Amino acid sequence: MNGLSSHAAKASVLFLQVFLVLGLVFGGSFRVLGADEVQSSVGDADVAVRHAFNAALEAERVGANVSGLLVRLNEAGMILGEAEIAVRNGHSSEAASKVDQCIGLAESVRNDADALKASALGESQRVLWLSLAFSLVGIAVFVVVMVFVWRWFKRGYVRKMLGMRPEVTSGAEA
Repeated sequence: MNGLSSHAAKASVLFLQVFLVLGLVFGGSFRVLGADEVQSSVGDADVAVRHAFNAALEAERVGANVSGLLVRLNEAGMILGEAEIAVRNGHSSEAASKVDQCIGLAESVRNDADALKASALGESQRVLWLSLAFSLVGIAVFVVVMVFVWRWFKRGYVRKMLGMRPEVTSGAEA
């Protein structure tokens, strides 16, 4: 099951990358024929999907698991495509409905991505402070143990030195 979901996530990312590259190639917005209002709202939906994608990308950069967001972002991209097709075919009411659905989904993804990013940053800070605390405790324990070991060896060495007696030889020449 993991291989299938991993493949689906990769396919979603690939679709979004192709979608965004096409958007950049065509001047940052898709030109559609139809009423200016519908065309403008499709452009707004396109911008909303881009912002959601950027938010998901930022969340992934800080270590958040964004696989669920990518599926929803892929869905938003498909709805945007359906809205563009509806505009080209002259179905303004269907396009407006799809645009509203796309914008709502994209904003939801963006909000969730921002929340995941904040959560991941908080978790990484917690791990940093925990690592720092354990390191300081470890250093303190090491120093204390080394002082006790040094004192123990010193005490034994002093006893050994005090317990030595000079050796007298019997054929000493005077």
